[in-house]
Amino acid sequence: MVGGAIQAIGWAFLPLLVWPIIHLTFGENRFVRGFSESLISLIDMITFRIGEWTKWLLPFLVLSVAGSVFALSIFGVTTTKLLESAKYFQALVIMLGAAATLLAGQHVRVDIFHTRMSDVAKARVDLIGFFLLLMPACILLTWKSQGFVSFAWAIREGSSEADGIRGIYLLKTLIPVFAVTMVIQGLSIATRAAMCLSGQDRPARPAGVPPFFRTAGEETL
Repeated sequence: MVGGAIQAIGWAFLPLLVWPIIHLTFGENRFVRGFSESLISLIDMITFRIGEWTKWLLPFLVLSVAGSVFALSIFGVTTTKLLESAKYFQALVIMLGAAATLLAGQHVRVDIFHTRMSDVAKARVDLIGFFLLLMPACILLTWKSQGFVSFAWAIREGSSEADGIRGIYLLKTLIPVFAVTMVIQGLSIATRAAMCLSGQDRPARPAGVPPFFRTAGEETL
């Protein structure tokens, strides 16, 4: 059931992934430009909100790790649930926060020349990177994860320890969630890059998020 839902969402969303190409071709059309602006603003806002919510899990991650250390070192006891809770919080922070990190441009770039490129060159790199790297990887990850996520839900897979957390199926669900949120945010960046290549103004970024591109005499967006 879960795998089928993931597949249905994927097939419904798949045609939208070519929108940056559509914008490059028909970017002067008022509807196309307006849709691109709305799409970018909506995706960026959702990703930013998810990132803001996710960051509040960090104190719980610190507390769970510190609690395990203090309980073991001071009292000589600990619990499996306390130990495993750190893994759950870490997985939630990484998998749910990845798209927000991409939005902020804080993922490590392999291309060491990127920071020295012009904004048009950066836009080309991000547009090509989306179609050749990010999108295929995320689609493959979503497709391949359907089977074991569905199976994990079917058996309500939990910890291998008798007193552990019975939520492994929830952790495995984070894999397709990660892939979907990453490709959606990648779509926003690729569409923004298409607008940059078309010499058009881009929608304002969420407050506190660094800009992507800037052209001469134009506000950085």
